[in-house]
Amino acid sequence: MDRSESGKSGGDGVGAGVSRRLVCLGSGDYLGVEGRPVEVQVDLCRRGDGSFNIVGLPGKSTCESRDRIRAAVRNSGFRFPTLKILVNLAPAARQKEGAGFDLAIALGILIASGSVRAPGLGDRLARRGFQGELGLQGEVRPVRGALLVADCLAGRGAREYVVAAANAREAGLAGELEVYGVEHLRQAVEVLRGERGPSAIVESEPKYEDCPDYSEVVGQEATKRAFLVAAAGRHNILLSGPPGIGKTMLARRLGGILPRLSRREAIETIRIRSAAEGETGCEFSLLPPFRSPHHTVSHSGMVGGGSRPVPGEVSRAHRGVLFLDELPEFSRRTLEALREPIEERRITICRASGSVTFPSDFLLVAAMNPCPCGYLGHPRRPCTCGQRQVESYSRKISGPLADRLDLHCRVAALEPGSWIEPGPRSAGLDSRTLRVQVAAARELQSRRWGKDLVNSDISASRLIEGGRFSKAGLDALRRASRRLTLSGRGFVRALRVARTVADLAGKAGVAEAEVLEALSYRDAADGARES
Repeated sequence: MDRSESGKSGGDGVGAGVSRRLVCLGSGDYLGVEGRPVEVQVDLCRRGDGSFNIVGLPGKSTCESRDRIRAAVRNSGFRFPTLKILVNLAPAARQKEGAGFDLAIALGILIASGSVRAPGLGDRLARRGFQGELGLQGEVRPVRGALLVADCLAGRGAREYVVAAANAREAGLAGELEVYGVEHLRQAVEVLRGERGPSAIVESEPKYEDCPDYSEVVGQEATKRAFLVAAAGRHNILLSGPPGIGKTMLARRLGGILPRLSRREAIETIRIRSAAEGETGCEFSLLPPFRSPHHTVSHSGMVGGGSRPVPGEVSRAHRGVLFLDELPEFSRRTLEALREPIEERRITICRASGSVTFPSDFLLVAAMNPCPCGYLGHPRRPCTCGQRQVESYSRKISGPLADRLDLHCRVAALEPGSWIEPGPRSAGLDSRTLRVQVAAARELQSRRWGKDLVNSDISASRLIEGGRFSKAGLDALRRASRRLTLSGRGFVRALRVARTVADLAGKAGVAEAEVLEALSYRDAADGARES
């Protein structure tokens, strides 16, 4: 670099390592759910023609930042330099996307042109990161991936992070950074000058009382029992029954009996939301996420995808519940794509530019009608479907997918008006009672298998070895496996459910009674085909 053009570093209050004409600031982007550091290098040249270029494989939205930044700087009361401006986003061999570099580029231009000066500024820049989109009035808008970028910058030695005020709470979850939330470019300049301190981050925590309660569901005690088993061992469940009997009500209350997430698990879910919906800011919550996509959801909307892969519903339900209502109405391709995340607890999206793996450890709850009209087996309303229609409808759920649903529960129709009677409401199970039982069962499983492990995580060999199954129970399971034509996978999943039933009863061993209850939940899976 020609120092006659660039000037001497340190003599203008900018500080060591930063010249009057070349400034480097830390920023970042992300791919998948992993942040990637990016160095924003801003160079001003006197022999230029007033052009403004960005290099380093910027995407379309990044290239468009030139006009946004020019207007934002001028409308914020600063002079935009007429020199030639060259911005390099390093490393140059990696594609950059998004408007999150706006703030760093604008500040780099102001520092390099001498509009912003402060003692020791260069030293502070070395430990600071910047991210935010600029509006034409100079306002700083939130962007996706603030937490992901904060994590990667902290790993690279940054100690301070300047972001949009709407992203401040999310970025503060990184824990190792002082976060400066700013609403305008002028406020970011105040941070550089040392005139503005870090933001106060206050975490608000939703409570279980914010979740709907099972006491509001009258009757359906047998189905509540099935949900208790599903929550205790994290088993997938399929509900089948006529419309209007409470299948959706039951499913939406499952989150209220699941254990709270650990802080580590909560951060995992926020990292996914940061990549998927971060412009709105991500609230910290220890409640398990609940996702309920409509059956018209696209394939990429369910599993993730796009030219720049973003998490789908199976990942946004990570550590929580994925509820699929009207299961047969989902496209066959979308349903079959669920098999990998159900088994592997992750989903890999492959593109020409590479592959991205998203976590997708969720509890699947599915609901369906028994036939197209919905009234097959209804005690009062006759079914209008033909046999061929019923068979075609049931075949929409493939054998391999049905095999991965541990509990198949038929939900019975209630007598009209029974929900207005006070007796059943007061006698029914409520979420607090179920939550206590789930917590006790989970504690037994953690002691037996290890911290944070539940029965649905355990392999067949370890389950039989340490599950303490009685001979009578195993014999009953062998006999039923022939009657129900269970696959090997179905056999193992029945073992896991039986172990969970015993844990709910506080029993060290699994007797025949627990096995028979587990098998009762497989009756609806009779004829499931092995993949």
